[in-house]
Amino acid sequence: MARSKAWLVFAVLALCAAAMAGQKRDLPPGPAFDSSVVALPDVGQVKPIDKKSDLPIKIAVIGMENNPFWIPVKEGALDAKAELAPLNCTVDWIVPAGDAHTSDFFGNTIEACIAQRYDAIATVAGDSGLVPYINRAVDAGIPVATFNVETTEPNKRLFFVGADLNLQGREAGKVMAGLIGGKGKVAVQTGFFSVEGHEQRRLGFEEALAEFAPGSEIVGRMETRDQADIAYGQAQDFMLAHPDLAGIFSAAGGSFGMARAVEERGKAGQIKIVCYDFMDEVMEYVAKGVITGTIGQGPYAQGHDPAIRLYNYIVGGVVPPAARLFNDMPFVTRDDYLDWWTPPADWTPPAK
Repeated sequence: MARSKAWLVFAVLALCAAAMAGQKRDLPPGPAFDSSVVALPDVGQVKPIDKKSDLPIKIAVIGMENNPFWIPVKEGALDAKAELAPLNCTVDWIVPAGDAHTSDFFGNTIEACIAQRYDAIATVAGDSGLVPYINRAVDAGIPVATFNVETTEPNKRLFFVGADLNLQGREAGKVMAGLIGGKGKVAVQTGFFSVEGHEQRRLGFEEALAEFAPGSEIVGRMETRDQADIAYGQAQDFMLAHPDLAGIFSAAGGSFGMARAVEERGKAGQIKIVCYDFMDEVMEYVAKGVITGTIGQGPYAQGHDPAIRLYNYIVGGVVPPAARLFNDMPFVTRDDYLDWWTPPADWTPPAK
């Protein structure tokens, strides 16, 4: 009898756990996978709907902290956490072990979020290996958003927040073509060849450079792993091997390390540098004219908006206006950097 009661209790608990783990909300379908919209008016400022969840909600935002780019991304996620706390919603900023955006590190973290019964997940999606993990989460009733980079392989994610990465690369290629006068040697640095978003940028850059600067030559492609010290050493090698180097393109993190190498070699302004992002370390070199120009991608919005939009979707059935919510991508130079950047209080502007 006691044994039968024990099995009955176990069965009831198992059924309850299964129901909780597999519970699916009656949510509207999301937008078409390839649909896109650029620069929504509320980018970085999207608000939660005026409705408190009856049940506690947990949202995981899975990001990185391997270089300064991620500081405003994390700030955005933490601000979303503060905004959603009064609405019975918790937002957790989660950093997987490892230093790459790939499924090797992010896949297990998504699996853990499924097991811990998060109600929604926002994640970087660096390669197609993450598609099965994203789809498993959605099949378990957990809406997924991606941000920063995502795979082009179709999957069940609800929406993406970030830049149009291939277009960013093409814009950089056009700019570089003009800066070098249509000819010259150009070196290419990327974060990770295995991260599809970085490759979208790199390939877009190279396609546009070949189109608009037919006299140009790419003399090398190297992987910085988003680290400034690695980019610094590679830039030194490029300049040593090619004294007539005309330009360096950085598709991902570590660009300020490369800029430091160019400045120390006394080639600021001579070697044209095009890169991405508005973090302090980059903008200080833009201000000095070492970095010729940098392209933005809205890192704060990448951390902030996915959590808010996921809450609005779960609680209010609010469907995003498109599946790819592309941020604006301004090209900023020494002439207008102060329109886009607030320097640290102790920073002294360089003489022009």
